[in-house]
Amino acid sequence: MDEERFEHWCEACNTTAILTCEEAFEAGWDSPPRMGAWGVVSPRTCGDCGIEQTLWWALTVEKKSIDDCTPQQRQLLARILN
Repeated sequence: MDEERFEHWCEACNTTAILTCEEAFEAGWDSPPRMGAWGVVSPRTCGDCGIEQTLWWALTVEKKSIDDCTPQQRQLLARILN
């Protein structure tokens, strides 16, 4: 049985790709379920981008509060939590 394809989205460069979980992992994408988890803030990047531009980086490394995040980062948080 073939694995289901779904949209992968890079929060750093906004690239999207329709891939299976395995295809995404092999291409270097950091996205659940192979990297991180659904419903949890973790870096969601393509194989070309680093984690320094992610919401995860802003919250854990830069120690920003949600109020200090950009509108795009808050929108991403809502997307992750839903």
